[in-house]
Amino acid sequence: MEIGGFFPYEETRPEENGYMNLVCPDAGDVRHLMSGRCAIYLCLQDSMTEDRKRTAYLPAYTCETVSGCFVKAGYQIYYYDVDEHLAPLFDESLIGEISFLLICGYYGYSTFDLDFVKKCRTQGVTVMQDTTHTAFSPEGACPETDYVAVSLRKWMGVASGGLAFKREGKFKVSPLPADDEHLKTRDHALKTRQEYEKSNDESLNKESADAFWKAEFMLRDIFDMQEGDKSSLYTIRHYPLKEASEKRRENYKYLLAHLPENSSVRPVFPELPDDVCPMFFPFLVDGRASLMEHLASRQIPPKVYWPVPPFIQIEDCPHAQYVYEHIMSISCDQRFSITNMKRVVKAFEEYKEKEK
Repeated sequence: MEIGGFFPYEETRPEENGYMNLVCPDAGDVRHLMSGRCAIYLCLQDSMTEDRKRTAYLPAYTCETVSGCFVKAGYQIYYYDVDEHLAPLFDESLIGEISFLLICGYYGYSTFDLDFVKKCRTQGVTVMQDTTHTAFSPEGACPETDYVAVSLRKWMGVASGGLAFKREGKFKVSPLPADDEHLKTRDHALKTRQEYEKSNDESLNKESADAFWKAEFMLRDIFDMQEGDKSSLYTIRHYPLKEASEKRRENYKYLLAHLPENSSVRPVFPELPDDVCPMFFPFLVDGRASLMEHLASRQIPPKVYWPVPPFIQIEDCPHAQYVYEHIMSISCDQRFSITNMKRVVKAFEEYKEKEK
């Protein structure tokens, strides 16, 4: 079986896991949405009931679906650069120009400057944190935020994985009904992936991936503020969070300790603090295409997050441009064992030998 790929449906527990309190224990309101971008869009629509300036400050290193929410909502957008360690390079001179700041972490790690966030809030800027990349990290959301949005589909098998939190008061806008066709397609992708992981039948892997991408492209056309389904919300509340987090950390630690040193393949985060649960294991790679081909041929499909969104003049953010051109990641999630990680290490050792 491949080491990577989309999630299947997984087992849950009878007891609740307290996930909502982990993310934002003092939330005034929480809504479950069909996806992370639906959650972001709900927060934006709520903020827009009072925000007349509608000028946002977003990370230049981001997913098209994130910045696309702000484009759809009609915001003027400034972008901040991020360095090779994925830490934001904020421009304080822009604080007076903006009304909305989006912050996020990457691959499990929170990298933003809290002092800058506080300065924004003291000057009346609304702050939202997208915790999609830090969804299982135990520290929860930054307390200096007005909204929190998260997508959980890179962490567990759910058809609708979006959550939106408002720290003070209730949301002034209401979600729209879920799109049944979209959820039906997601359900098929998850069930087929589940069958693949039991049988190792590659035709099922392809069928699952095709359904997943069909749902993804469908969502790009239809996303708004659609609510999630009850089954997915049950999974989120009853997912074995502690065990999944421990397994991800165990796998990441093993890779840190055993991957061969290679100046052309550099871990973005060479340490694993106690307050981090990794999403993937990211690298900055010289000659990325060659390594990706090598890994894929060994059923270790790497990921590239993300292509440059069409809304960004990336030449204005040279550090983020470097990241886009060099970053890739591999899976180390709870589905995989140390035996699987040994297979990953062997593949990287073979690649290093091939480079000589």
